Amino acid sequence: LSEATMEEVADILTNDTSGTGCVATNLTKIHFYNNMSGVGGCRQFARILEKSSKLTDIRFSSTRAGRDGSDIVASALDVALEEGRNANLEKLDFCDNNFGNKASQDALFRALGCTASLSYLDLRDCELEDDGVKKVCHALFESDSALEHLDLSGNAVERRGAKQIADYIRDSGGKLKVLCLDDNDLTSKGVVHIASAFHGSEDGHAIERLQLNYTMCGAIGARALIDAFGPDGKDLPNLTKICLDGNSFKEDIVGELEVAFDNKLVEMEENDSDGEADDDLSDEDSDEEEDDENEEEQNGEVDALTDAMNKSLVV
Repeated sequence: LSEATMEEVADILTNDTSGTGCVATNLTKIHFYNNMSGVGGCRQFARILEKSSKLTDIRFSSTRAGRDGSDIVASALDVALEEGRNANLEKLDFCDNNFGNKASQDALFRALGCTASLSYLDLRDCELEDDGVKKVCHALFESDSALEHLDLSGNAVERRGAKQIADYIRDSGGKLKVLCLDDNDLTSKGVVHIASAFHGSEDGHAIERLQLNYTMCGAIGARALIDAFGPDGKDLPNLTKICLDGNSFKEDIVGELEVAFDNKLVEMEENDSDGEADDDLSDEDSDEEEDDENEEEQNGEVDALTDAMNKSLVV
């Protein structure tokens, strides 16, 4: 749909011609994706959100929204949820948008903090990076939703962001069933953080599918995942699929993974058996102290946002 066509759609859904309420008021599901509506289309989509009150399933992805359009949609969702509308939202797909600036991240953070019923969240390819992912994980924890599906693939997430994701997994109590982190620069150290989050669940973690394709993972990360799986998979009894393609495992490590995960391991056609991603970890070690120093400052920003969100909820 073009911007002009999207405006016509918004008119149809938001106009109350009969005096009994507009169509948007009673919508429970809206999917708008793979269109070319641009920023103007985002404004029209925001008009629909402004009138909605019963949505449980929202998909707005791959619409050439850009940074400005993503800001508009994130702000509209933020306002709707803050006002108590669409309070039973269960599924949110915002993949392939641009939440790379502070304003859109803050709006998304506040919105997610109000989604107590959310079970599915797709933020693939949203340019969140470590700071944005941290805000998302904190908001999800604050909302106390029983999230089952989380996709943060393609967000330039590195080791520091992986630690935030791991903290969320751990704090959520083992409810997550699907975790997708493909196409991020986690390195083995980031994968170690993720693997460690699956330890300690009394009845085994609920995770069923784990995707870590193209994450710059090497032997250290692979063995951490094997350790998290446990003997005969007893620590991850619900796991049915683990995806590790596009990484850098030597033949002996591939063998260890195949023995541990058996048919749960998806074929690794793009594995680089001649390389070793872990060779570069020494450079990353020098950055850890600086990352830790920055963490306290970023925690202060997130706490300030949380306080603001809580105040708005009280009002």
